[in-house]
Amino acid sequence: MHHILEQFNTGLPFPEVFPPNFKTEFPTCDHFSFRNLDHFRHVVSKLTQKEDDYCGISYADALRKLLSGESDFGAKEKATIREEVRANLHRRGLITEEVYEAYRYTVDGTTVTVDVGKFAAGEPDCILSPAREYVSFFYELYVSVSYPYYIKNETIRMNCAKMLAAIEELERQHIFIKINMVCPIRRPSSDGSNMFMDIPLFSHKDPKSVDTMSSVINDRLLRKFIFAVMENYYQDKLVDGYGLALTMDGSFNIGGDFDEVEFFEGIRDAVGFQDV
Repeated sequence: MHHILEQFNTGLPFPEVFPPNFKTEFPTCDHFSFRNLDHFRHVVSKLTQKEDDYCGISYADALRKLLSGESDFGAKEKATIREEVRANLHRRGLITEEVYEAYRYTVDGTTVTVDVGKFAAGEPDCILSPAREYVSFFYELYVSVSYPYYIKNETIRMNCAKMLAAIEELERQHIFIKINMVCPIRRPSSDGSNMFMDIPLFSHKDPKSVDTMSSVINDRLLRKFIFAVMENYYQDKLVDGYGLALTMDGSFNIGGDFDEVEFFEGIRDAVGFQDV
């Protein structure tokens, strides 16, 4: 079962776009860098797991859910969390209730449409434009699934939904988010090696789906699929407990306490967004 992992050059350096402290904290590691989510799905579909009942589900059933993008989330639960996040952001004045933008007449600016009547009459202010000019911002988000054994799946699911709701509101303000999954693990091997895994999940302009996100980032991602990679790669060298989870600066740990207001404001500040 080891063969599928032999395609990896685990000595590859971190991409330049990674936060500099990643390299400082992990100067050497076994680096599993997946091209995209489909690549990850393909690799783990070729693996098995020693303890097949982790997370109360067989590896085969967990794999089926991963491959089909099946979420454990009910529509009502998603809607409730989304409204709660929106209400908290609105209460802090970070978003408004405006659904449609006000338009104004202007001589220049971003052309949306032309008032044919004014144009025919030769009036100069015939171009209809948005009331505010948008600049697009782009942000690289690193979501870490390196968390301790006692973190419950309910926490992971809730944090995923809150994060996606906050990202939806950021993207309404033209702050487009690329979501990368990372998993740094300290000393999973008896020879003292560290491990780092990364998977690009959504690009900046991809529609972000709570269903897709929660079908990937849940307790099974770490405890079924990443554990399976580690078992098949390290084999007899894998330590009991699968190494030490850790939180790295520059990443958002999905197993921690999530504050959507702090998250929202942090990303707006990081890209230099100014509300006008």
